[in-house]
Amino acid sequence: MRYLFDPEKESFAEFFADGESWTVRQGGPVALWGDVERSLAAWRDAGAPEIDSVRLRVTPASHLYRIDQVPSLRWEHRIT
Repeated sequence: MRYLFDPEKESFAEFFADGESWTVRQGGPVALWGDVERSLAAWRDAGAPEIDSVRLRVTPASHLYRIDQVPSLRWEHRIT
């Protein structure tokens, strides 16, 4: 079993492989598993880019992860 937890959004998802699919339980105001599914679809649509295509920009305010030329593959962690 695996867990995702976003303390800022007070949301979680727990999931485990169930044969060739996943069983998911989630709670809180944000559906975290939906974000995972959208990110996976965007990654596949972009041609499944390799890990070395990921760029990281670090500033005092945030860490920004992105894959060049793919706006849907972008994640920002703000530092409070």
